[in-house]
Amino acid sequence: MYIKSINNVVGYKGLPNEFNAQFSEDKTYIIGENFRGKTTVGSLFNWCLTGTNLNGKEKEQVANDTKKVSNVIVDITFVDNFGIEHRLIRDKGKEIHLTLDDKEIEQESLAQFYKNKDIFLVAHNPYYFFTLEPKEQKDLIRNILPTIEPTEAFEFLDDYDKKIIENPIDNLSSYIDKRNEEINKLEKEYNRNIGVIETLKTIALEDEGVLLEFDKEQELKALQEKYNSISMNFDNSNLDDLKRSIEVIDKRIQEIIKEDLSKISEQYNREKNKLKEVEKEKPICPSCRQVIENNEAKGHLISFFQNEMNKFQEKADQLKEKARELFAEKQEKQAIYDKLNTSDMKVMQAERDEIKEKIDILQKEKTDILFHNQEVQVKSKTVKDAKEKLNICEKAQKEIREKLELNKMQKKIANKLKILVIEAQKEKIREHLNKVDIEFSKITKTTGEITECCNIQYEGRDYKKLSKSQQARACLEISNVFNNISGINAPIFFDDAESTTDIQAITNTQLIISTVIKYNKLEVLYDYEDVLDRKEKSIKKEIEERSCYELVA
Repeated sequence: MYIKSINNVVGYKGLPNEFNAQFSEDKTYIIGENFRGKTTVGSLFNWCLTGTNLNGKEKEQVANDTKKVSNVIVDITFVDNFGIEHRLIRDKGKEIHLTLDDKEIEQESLAQFYKNKDIFLVAHNPYYFFTLEPKEQKDLIRNILPTIEPTEAFEFLDDYDKKIIENPIDNLSSYIDKRNEEINKLEKEYNRNIGVIETLKTIALEDEGVLLEFDKEQELKALQEKYNSISMNFDNSNLDDLKRSIEVIDKRIQEIIKEDLSKISEQYNREKNKLKEVEKEKPICPSCRQVIENNEAKGHLISFFQNEMNKFQEKADQLKEKARELFAEKQEKQAIYDKLNTSDMKVMQAERDEIKEKIDILQKEKTDILFHNQEVQVKSKTVKDAKEKLNICEKAQKEIREKLELNKMQKKIANKLKILVIEAQKEKIREHLNKVDIEFSKITKTTGEITECCNIQYEGRDYKKLSKSQQARACLEISNVFNNISGINAPIFFDDAESTTDIQAITNTQLIISTVIKYNKLEVLYDYEDVLDRKEKSIKKEIEERSCYELVA
């Protein structure tokens, strides 16, 4: 691809309207002193084709800010890589209109000529590559490297590594990402299991305890039989219980006689007195103390008080009946008590109580042993379960550790393979490099591992340590590599060429070289002899000016 001509420019930055220029297929020189528009001319093709400036920015002010411009128009003729000539017009106003060979098109249609915008910019503008971050540089280089098939790459490994990887890897980056995910997951699981295993070990090492045997069963049985035999003589009664029961009954009888019946008697007499008052010849109302004249009212009152007296009498009869029942119960219990409260029975009672105490002691001992054995059995089961789980967890932990080591090894081999692939790809692009070398891997000093990098060197020195002239040459060489490997074959615009005197011709690539020549207007030249002529005139004029300054001084 090469630029044939700039046909017409309207309102583009500082260029005059209707600016036009012709370009050589080989080398074209844009010269002039500073601020004459050399870079502006060089940027026209890129802006017209991609819509960006030389550094890839789309939102840039391209309209001439010294004039009132409604539209910026750039009209360019170029020849593509198939030798077909095209005319491209970019018209930018409120909207952007693109015309290719008299047909209006969208920006996407122009991608057929530059394929990838960033790769095109590296090929077209030698300085663009080094404005990018290292990761962006590395990714772009990866984009242009020749493809190496997985099966071919697999053969780069030795037999041991092949056995670990097992099969060719279709996508190394994806494979490494999956190994990282798996490693992260396994490490979390492994660390989580450490806590579980420590807990299970603590439980598994706990003392289970010893099962105890209750060996006094016959003694307990004999005591219970003896106790039952003695108890038969007591009619299931106990002297102390009988005594307490008699005292309770007696207390209740006294309450009925002294309190309950006394209260009811008072209430009965009170109602009886009221009845007498009503039955008199001139009855008086017990409530209001007035004489009752109405015989019917008198009859009602007599009936009411009689009913109240009957209620109290009924309650008194019930209490008396209850007292008789309690008295009979007391007599019955007293008789039993008197029968049991003899010297022989007291001896039996004491013996029985002593046997009961022994039975209780043995029964408690038996219950304690039963509870102890239950605890031992539960503890034993817990320890047994912990040991079984510990065995399972330790086996699982061993498997996790093996998987973890395998994934780490696979990741390491995949990284190594990635470097080997890149180095093999590098061999395929070496023919396009001269003094530039691109390092794709380095050895980490702390670990000794091989890691990826993207380090540009020129004649064995890092780019950042180069002189301005060396950097310019390195940039030009990188552009040439991108141009040839990508197949874009874009024209290379080499700005500020005065920084180096060694610009070699690049086969089958159009070079547009911008250089500063003091006192010179903006010119487009095609022969380096003409450039040298302008430089010579510039030097002479500068000498004359200096001579004038010296005479004045």
